[in-house]
Amino acid sequence: MFRIEGVDRDAEFKTLENTPDLFHIALKEDPKSGSRFHVRNGKGSDFDIVYYDNNDDLEDTKSYPKYVKPPYMADYCIYDENDTGTLWLEFFDGVRDMMFEELNEYTIVLTRLVLSVTDIEVYCTDFRILWFVPENERLHVREHLPEDTDRESLLYIRKERASGIEDGRFRTLSSTYAFHNVFLMQWILGGRRLSDYRFITVEIEEFGGIGAVLSYCERFRIGFERFGLKFVQPGKEYIGKFRLEELKKFFVLDVQDEEANEGNTLTIPSFIALSKIKFIKGIPHSVDGSDLTPEFRADMDEYYDGLFGDEKVLGVMIRGTDYVTAGMKGDRKMATADQMAPLIHEWVGRYGFERVFLATEDEDALEYMRQEFGSLVVALSQERLRVSDLRQNEILTDYEKEHGDGMYEEKLEDTTINYFYALYILSKCDSFVSSGRCNGSEIVLSLNNGRFSNYYKFAVGVEHSACSEVS
Repeated sequence: MFRIEGVDRDAEFKTLENTPDLFHIALKEDPKSGSRFHVRNGKGSDFDIVYYDNNDDLEDTKSYPKYVKPPYMADYCIYDENDTGTLWLEFFDGVRDMMFEELNEYTIVLTRLVLSVTDIEVYCTDFRILWFVPENERLHVREHLPEDTDRESLLYIRKERASGIEDGRFRTLSSTYAFHNVFLMQWILGGRRLSDYRFITVEIEEFGGIGAVLSYCERFRIGFERFGLKFVQPGKEYIGKFRLEELKKFFVLDVQDEEANEGNTLTIPSFIALSKIKFIKGIPHSVDGSDLTPEFRADMDEYYDGLFGDEKVLGVMIRGTDYVTAGMKGDRKMATADQMAPLIHEWVGRYGFERVFLATEDEDALEYMRQEFGSLVVALSQERLRVSDLRQNEILTDYEKEHGDGMYEEKLEDTTINYFYALYILSKCDSFVSSGRCNGSEIVLSLNNGRFSNYYKFAVGVEHSACSEVS
């Protein structure tokens, strides 16, 4: 991204003209982070544009789990703001006003775009916007920005690193993230024509559980339909860390097509960059009965009836070792069993639950819950670990690979089915308490489809939000 800065008169740099194609011309120079150009400006004072790598405009990457590797963001050296057929303009749906704090390449391009294809009002405090964008009755240059910055109808593009992503709103975010949400398909195409492709694929990372795999497959399917592309995994034996052949015994996965080949299938360059996209992150998990084979669903229904019959059951999910050792932060930081216990006690007394079904991969959490709630607690039999079993910052799958005695894949598939049994049983409980936001808890909510009498999600890692409850 290019930022607009004052002229550095102590050094000589290539001089460009301030034309509508200024940034595209500068990008053809293959700039590196810190590259500087003088700009001769016929509309006002001369200025410099300075190129900054987009990875420098992200939130603190130290907060990422260690398995997430750079690059984290597309560089956008090629894009065309006039090719609206490859832009995700739905990003502006529901937006009435847009304001930005810093004049830079991306806020200039986005301003031009919204003024040409939407009826959005644009606010800024930098008069230099008129060097790049003609005067317009919907372009408001003011001394101060409007103060009501927390309304759903406002797209607020901040100068500082503000992702606006983890809360799912995508209404307050940085220039880079705002631009990325609109131009992502052009990043994927890399200058190629959309009409040349029928399918799209991405290598799903191995760190996600079955909940992540199912939810991402569904989100990709729905999201890329917007561009007339079918999401596939051509010629793949695995989806993430799971064997496709094994998953098909239990789940209906439409991720293969005989007509998909290298020539007609578009490959997404980076999985992690998709996590910054509203049409991926913003699509709710829609895993329901149609995603399960009839035999698998019947088995799980029979299992639930055998466990509980007509008893009133509170479902509890506690994510432990895998989230702690992966270093999850923000709204991915999970509540611990002792933090959750007071609420569970309250609900057992208030609503008269006869059983507490516990889903956890953490042995410490299971032991704590059994000590706290005794015979009320029921849990599926599965292999569990303690945080203390794992070296600092080591992810769970690495531990399993090192200690699986050559049986890693077999154990993984058994664990996967046990894990999904737990999600399904949670979804059939009368009420549900989750230690935080994760793919598993969202699949539980999707499978339940609003039938819970009460639902409570802890959000200990989110500022200004200790918890959320839906009754």
